[in-house]
Order: sequence, then structure tokens, then C-alpha cells
Amino acid sequence: MLVIGIAVGWWLFMGDQALKRGQMLFGGSASPTAASQLACVQKLPDSLKIAQKLMFAGYSDQLAGSTTALALANIGGVIIANQTPATAIAALRQAFWIAPTIGVDQEGGPVQRYTSEGVLPGETAMASGFSADQAYQRYLQDDKFLKSVGITTNFAPVMDVISRGPSPLPSRMYSADPAVVSQYASASIRAANDAGITPVVKHFPGLGSATGNTDFVGATTDPLATLKTRDLLPYQQVAGLGPDAMVGNVVVPDLTEGQPAVWSAAAVALLRSYGYQNAVIYSDSLTAAAIPGPLDEAALKAWQAGIDVALIVQTPANTANIPSYIQAITNRAVAALRSGELNDKAVSASVLRILNRKGIDPCTIKSVR
Repeated sequence: MLVIGIAVGWWLFMGDQALKRGQMLFGGSASPTAASQLACVQKLPDSLKIAQKLMFAGYSDQLAGSTTALALANIGGVIIANQTPATAIAALRQAFWIAPTIGVDQEGGPVQRYTSEGVLPGETAMASGFSADQAYQRYLQDDKFLKSVGITTNFAPVMDVISRGPSPLPSRMYSADPAVVSQYASASIRAANDAGITPVVKHFPGLGSATGNTDFVGATTDPLATLKTRDLLPYQQVAGLGPDAMVGNVVVPDLTEGQPAVWSAAAVALLRSYGYQNAVIYSDSLTAAAIPGPLDEAALKAWQAGIDVALIVQTPANTANIPSYIQAITNRAVAALRSGELNDKAVSASVLRILNRKGIDPCTIKSVR
């Protein structure tokens, strides 16, 4: 069995941004260089590197039961799927040798996992009923609560631009005007940064024109040339605020070659080119109806495209299958690493981005057999 020892500490992200969640790094007096950190990542076991690139769902009433499987494998993150008390999240974190990212979908409106502090308006209601300054204050209050619970990452704001009816995401988009989307998304991102939460903008390259919700059906957007004049503008305009990002499961004509965007190296490269070179890029859930085939192949294709974290939001009924999911995905990916089907240098660089976001120096991770 691999035993991983790690010490934890605080780091600053992007200099002028708010202090991000981190772990104390004992034993190092000077900041290591990126090259030395990458060398340390490359020395980690392949199975551990793959595990750090996975995120599964955690449900309040099942969290204690699934913690052992998640922690033993050193899974990189858990997305909290319903309102879960701080004590349960703390127990989850304490079970891990390498602290996990603790995510949540807290957009507001119909997608709000924590409502005990009040209902947060959805994106459409926020943009139509509140000024950007008022939106910032509402988001800041909610993000501070999330921080107090133990959440480290919020998969929000939605930056899709309304461009068709019926909407694939009713009430979950700010506006048909990209400038308004950018304004309110910026308020959400700044609030998260100021509260010490990492925001994740979504769903690149845009679901506003999608023919359906990819959670339930395969869907296609307008052509890339059209998206460049509308849907992609907010991503370019908020990049300087330093959010992470999620790539959607939609097919984009002239970009993804008939595949979901999470499987498209061109889509991921386009996102990176807009100022997200150092961002952690997540897939949308690979359990979505728009993603065919088994999870191990779905995750491998996403990683081959350049996605950092494969997000798997299993249903409560499938939570008992987490150990088998982890084994199948890890076995397939490790074999791909060793055969060259999955690029080892790219995987190591990806894991470094993930660990840096968590404030973990990979050179402090000690492993023995």
C-alpha cells in the first residue's frame, strides 16, 4: 500500500488576489521553482497522479460511507451534491493524506446546494433585479458562508449567453448581451476571490445556443464563428480575474469535430489561449447523457484533450460503485501513460496546476511503499 505523508500551508494566488485556501508546507524555507516542482510531480506514482485528476460527488447521507474509498485512492476532489454540514466536510478532509478540493454547484436559483443562509437569485433574476454592485454583495455573503462550511471551489458563475429559445438552461444565464454577462460574472468572480473561494466559470465554449441540456441529451451549438462574436467574449473579459474553468459536453461545429467539447483538444487549447494557461480546467460531468461509453474511456479522452480534472457526478444509487469506478479509470489511464497513449509530461504539468491551486508543494509529498 502506498502511504502518502504531507504537510500543509498557505500560499498567495496571483499576488494581488485574495489569500486562497492552502495547506502549511513544513520543511521548506524558500519557494521552489516551477521546474523543481514539476520534477517532484514526475516522481509521484502514476496511480497517484491519475487520482489527483479525478473528482467524484459526495452526498450528505453517504459521505461517511464513501470517504474511505475516496481517501485511500487520494482522489483529487469531491463535489458536494447537497447541503452537508461543516463537521462532515471536516471529517472528509481529515481522512485524506493530500487535502482534496471541496467543490459545490452554488449558482443560485434552481442550482443552489446550500439554502440555509437564504435563497440566492439565479443568474437571470440577478441581472434583471440587482445592480452589479448589489450582486457582488449577495455573492460575497454567500461565498463567505461556503468558506465557513469548508467549501474551497464553487462551480459558478455560468457565463453562457442567452441566444435561443426555449433556453437549454432556464433562469441560469444572465443575459443575451455578452457585456452584461461579463459584468455580472465579474461580480461573482470578485466576490469568490474576496471570500477565499475559487470560482469556476462555465460552460465553455457556451451553452446559450445549445439544442438541449447536455445533462439529458446530446446537443450542438451555433458554429464557432458565431460563438466568437458572442459566447466567447465573456471568457476573454474575465480571464484577468484568475478563475478556473469548466468545459462543457456540447458539440461545436468547426471546432470539436463532432465530439463533445470535453474531448476536443482544440476546444481546450482555445480556452487556454484566452488567458487560462495556469487555470485548472474541469470537465462537465462525464456521467451526462451527452457522453457515450464507459467512464474509464470518457475520462481518458478528456485527459488526452487537455482537461485537468475529470468530474464524475455519480447518482446516489451509484455511489457504492466508486471503488470500481476508481479502479477501472486508474487501470486504464496508467496503462495509457505507460504506452504513450496519454502524455506523461502533460499529465505531470496538469497535476502541478491542481496541486498549486490547492496550495500544495508537490516536493513535500513523501511516499513510501
